[in-house]
Formats: sequence, structure tokens, C-alpha cells
Amino acid sequence: MDSERRLPRISPREFRGFEVQLDLDGLTIMGKLGNISEEGLCFVGDDDFLSDEIDNLILGTILFDQGSQRIFFEGKVMWVQTAKIRGVACYLAGLQFTEKMKLTDSMLARVLEI
Repeated sequence: MDSERRLPRISPREFRGFEVQLDLDGLTIMGKLGNISEEGLCFVGDDDFLSDEIDNLILGTILFDQGSQRIFFEGKVMWVQTAKIRGVACYLAGLQFTEKMKLTDSMLARVLEI
């Protein structure tokens, strides 16, 4: 990834209404959006499905506005770790997009909520 970002990483306390859906060899994994930049995102899930997928390509969809809007992406799993968020164990995965993503106005507006 480039060390210089064109836009800041968007990481408000919560991405209400944003979900991430990943396709893993026919298995659909649902999770939350931890943060996002034009180069990648942090996937927050309940299960450790991605630890064997480091450096593998993965297809995904970001769902928002109650699923009425979707952004499709292809990326690579760069890292996986566990963390406690508000006292709950979660599995985090860093996904790097294959191509830089142009973030929507809806996502950019989240910067103002930080």
C-alpha cells in the first residue's frame, strides 16, 4: 500500500447500517465494517474464517442504506487478528483492494461524525 493517502481512513466509532459480505469458496461470510480507506477495509466478524486466507484473493460487497446500496470489490486478505470490542471477542481482517476505491459521499460524510 502507498504510504501517502489521498483521503483519510474513515473509522468512526460505529458504521451503523454498513455491513460487509465476503464470498469464500461459495461460503458467504457476513460482518461489520471496522474502517475503510480508498485502499482497503477492516472486516469485523464473529468467526475465524479468514485466518487461512492470508494473501488470497477474495470477493466482497459493502452493503449500506439498509442494503439498498452496494459496492462490490475484489481484494486480498493481508492480516487477521482477534480483538475485544466493547468486551466482545471479534475477529478482524485487513483487506487490501485490488484497485483503489472511490469512496461514496455517504461514506465520506462519516468523516464529519468522528
